[in-house]
Amino acid sequence: MLEIGINTNNECGKDAKAVLTNIKKAGFKNVMVAFKVGKAEETLKMAQDLGLNVPFVHLSNSNNLWAKGEENDLLMTNLKEQIEIAAKYNVPIAVLHATKGTADELALPPNEFGLNCILELVKFAKKHKVKISLENLDKPSFKHFKYVMDNIDDKNLGYCYDVGHHQLYIPNIDLLKKYGNRILAVHLHDNLMDWEFGYDWTRDLHRLPFDGKIDYNKVIKKLAATSYNNVVMLELHKDSSGEPRIYKDMSDMDFLKEAKKRAEKLAQMLECARQK
Repeated sequence: MLEIGINTNNECGKDAKAVLTNIKKAGFKNVMVAFKVGKAEETLKMAQDLGLNVPFVHLSNSNNLWAKGEENDLLMTNLKEQIEIAAKYNVPIAVLHATKGTADELALPPNEFGLNCILELVKFAKKHKVKISLENLDKPSFKHFKYVMDNIDDKNLGYCYDVGHHQLYIPNIDLLKKYGNRILAVHLHDNLMDWEFGYDWTRDLHRLPFDGKIDYNKVIKKLAATSYNNVVMLELHKDSSGEPRIYKDMSDMDFLKEAKKRAEKLAQMLECARQK
């Protein structure tokens, strides 16, 4: 059976150590470590010390890739430090946002300066034997994602397919058909598919799969047709994303155990789809 995993910023614990401990107790063997500036190495080391595998990390994000200045300089420094940390702990893939990815705070339009910044990160990561996986985000920033993917032809730049962002913001664009041959990572979760331009990020619910309106039978069929062969990774937020908060009465452990069941179901669906 395919390996399954879950993100560290799932909100199932009072701090990083508690979350990681709960993840392991729930039966997960793989985690995606979500980096925070200044705390990236601490959480990653903790995960590996607990015996958890880290197939990919999630780099911190900002809109500052697209604008010259001190904030861009600081962001580039932070991202390179995080890539070095991933390399130090033998994590092969780092997920990158081209923008912050929120409708209420937009980046500058795609431009050559930002493209060159991402290319610099791709080349820097290659030297450290880490691949960059660019994630599709909200509708306003899809043009940034497309601009980068269509203008950087490098095997060290791949694709992180976020199913929730795809189905919420741009369901009429077949991302897996267009970029599936470059897929390196996935983020699987659910939402109500009810975003309209002007809504804020809270519609991006990051619910358990099958607790929203995403048609996972259709998604899995398309995913099975791609080259993806990595961990079936959930990216969940138990409490913070939008209303109604349907998990508020669940314990952290019950949530994680249910998450494991849902991930195993998705992995089974994917294996079955590939056999057809």
